[in-house]
Amino acid sequence: MGPEPERAAGSKASNGPSKRAKAAAATDKAALATRPRDPETQAGGTSAKARKKAKPNPFSETVSAEIIERARLIAEATGHPLLAEAVLQGTSCETQTLNNALMDTYRALGSVEAYSLLFELNVRPFSLIAARIMRMTGSRADPSDVLQEAFLAIYRYPTRFRAEKPNAFRNWSYSIIRNTVYRFLQQSTRDGVPAEMLADVLEDEHATSPAQASEDAEQDLRCRRVYGLLLSLYSQAYATELKDRDRLALELVEVKGMGYSEATEVLGIRLENFKMVVCRARKRIFQSMVRVLGTRPPPSADGGASASGDGPRAGTNS
Repeated sequence: MGPEPERAAGSKASNGPSKRAKAAAATDKAALATRPRDPETQAGGTSAKARKKAKPNPFSETVSAEIIERARLIAEATGHPLLAEAVLQGTSCETQTLNNALMDTYRALGSVEAYSLLFELNVRPFSLIAARIMRMTGSRADPSDVLQEAFLAIYRYPTRFRAEKPNAFRNWSYSIIRNTVYRFLQQSTRDGVPAEMLADVLEDEHATSPAQASEDAEQDLRCRRVYGLLLSLYSQAYATELKDRDRLALELVEVKGMGYSEATEVLGIRLENFKMVVCRARKRIFQSMVRVLGTRPPPSADGGASASGDGPRAGTNS
């Protein structure tokens, strides 16, 4: 009789936990569910969205009484309504609200005091944002250079800011910092490629070989010599083949740069006669140069000889 109750109890225990054990386990589970979770220790079990919410927002902090007092003085000096409304909130005013007001004051009125206070309020938040973006992109730029360029962009282009939304300055400044980091990243990428490597990969279309450079120099020398010979022949024909009036007509037009109407007054002849004089003088010089060089003038448009008089004329035998 004695061992059977113990055997029965053991058999009952082996079938599963008792009601009291189940109740205790349920109580412990409920206590764990209602207990607040530590974002630092429980980060591994939370979702990405929860971890993102757990990150501190550098723009959501409240401002000190000293900052509010300085902003109040700027509001009184400028009379900007948005800044005056933010100052009325006192120390309960969030940094983001004050940033919007200060930036809009600088945009609308160009207040240097508002920009200076805006700079002081956002050095630390800008540094945190820049460091985060630089870690994400792998940028090795100097953080101080990024901050300087970001604040310089805000100083130069305040008219691009719009204060209609509560988070206007946060979103606008974040885009400025992000674009600044990307510019430094692109610049470092370009500067990081050695010129020798680019020369091996890319062929310079404008580069000339030593042989081509030597040939070009020789052609330039030949052109200069030919040009000098032509000038010499032109001067000789000008001096020996032309009459005094023809030389004067060419001098007025080609050397002194006068117009035909002005030159006719100097020579005292009609405009039509002056044009004939200039044309005849140029033709004589051209014929003299052809005789010396032993060349023939180019054919005319109708396929016949040019007007130089050296080719066969109509009605004559060639």
